[in-house]
Amino acid sequence: MSEHLYIHVPFCIKKCRYCDFYSKTDLSLIPDYVTALVREIRLRSRRSVLYPKGSAATVYFGGGTPSLLGPRHLEAILKALDNAFGLCRQTEITFEANPGTLDAIHLKGVQLKGFQGMGVNRVSLGMQSFDPAQLSLLGRIHSAEDAVHAVEKVRAAGIENISLDLIYGLPGQTGDHLIRELDAALDLMPAHLSCYMLTLEPGTALHAMYERGKFFPMAQPDQVDLFRTVAEYLSVRGWDHYEVSNFAEHTSLRSRHNSAYWQMVPYHGFGPAAHSYAVNSGTDGSAAYKRFWNVPDLNGYIRALNSGNLPGSGSEILTLEQRQMEYVMVGLRTAMGLDIRTGQNLWQNRFLTVFQRLMEHLENNGLARFQDSGKRFVLTLEGWMRLDSIIASFVERI
Repeated sequence: MSEHLYIHVPFCIKKCRYCDFYSKTDLSLIPDYVTALVREIRLRSRRSVLYPKGSAATVYFGGGTPSLLGPRHLEAILKALDNAFGLCRQTEITFEANPGTLDAIHLKGVQLKGFQGMGVNRVSLGMQSFDPAQLSLLGRIHSAEDAVHAVEKVRAAGIENISLDLIYGLPGQTGDHLIRELDAALDLMPAHLSCYMLTLEPGTALHAMYERGKFFPMAQPDQVDLFRTVAEYLSVRGWDHYEVSNFAEHTSLRSRHNSAYWQMVPYHGFGPAAHSYAVNSGTDGSAAYKRFWNVPDLNGYIRALNSGNLPGSGSEILTLEQRQMEYVMVGLRTAMGLDIRTGQNLWQNRFLTVFQRLMEHLENNGLARFQDSGKRFVLTLEGWMRLDSIIASFVERI
């Protein structure tokens, strides 16, 4: 199995203040969106190489709020994916859900069981916080009680692989407060935690509040202290810190889909604003690394597919320098780090020549270490706390 599939569901009841992902609040367009999405999946599969049955390794429903889809819509999408790429019991199928939609819309327990019966075997719940004041600041539509009940409903439906999202680094947050947040999450016995530092993204409501002087972000040194709090607290409890913001109860419970992104594995993205990454091999043995994306407009997406056209908006062939930068930027974020052999291939046997002195400097200062008899170069926690500056040091040598 090698295919990784992403489905962007561009619907939300309400736009969260921190979110810059493409979404709309007009839920009446869901049926038209699903019809268009199924057409895109069919068109893309017809215009590409035929895939063997059972080739899909992962499917990820992101958004937006995928939990606004009903079972009938989900079934239509999964059927189209199965016909095009092949799904099987080993396929990791992740479904993002907002705790505030499990009751407010239509996902009652019996329907959640239906989702599990259709193959959904992993649910990512956007908790973000258990603190009412922080939930209000972030613009979330659910309460802490909704979040707890959401986990209970998902587990009662037979889905045990549950991931919880938390956001930290809000103004005034202390280490003690953050530990209480982590304890509340751990009490729910999730399989996976994604702990994200709050970032101000242009175009969001929170960024507009900042520009008007109504929101004051936490100072960067204080954010770094909280990152250390999260990492050390979960590490002591045996959690696998496998990417800067991601933790698994066990290595087997890492997100296989997101891990594919971090390993720069090709993937297919479907839906408005979705991105894809492909590696096309030439007859001469060469390879072209291509990234392409759909139009970030729901109505335009639907119109294009109703006319029998793919909803592409742009594409680019990655240069060698772009691939090198992405390899460093992504690899250093993970516990796997940089694979020296891959680096040597990418730099035409010059990786060690270019970076050996920098890597030794980082190792000598406790910011990184060589692993697997020198086959891998991995940042330590202290290094992750300086990730941006370390990446910049690598990039300036490319």
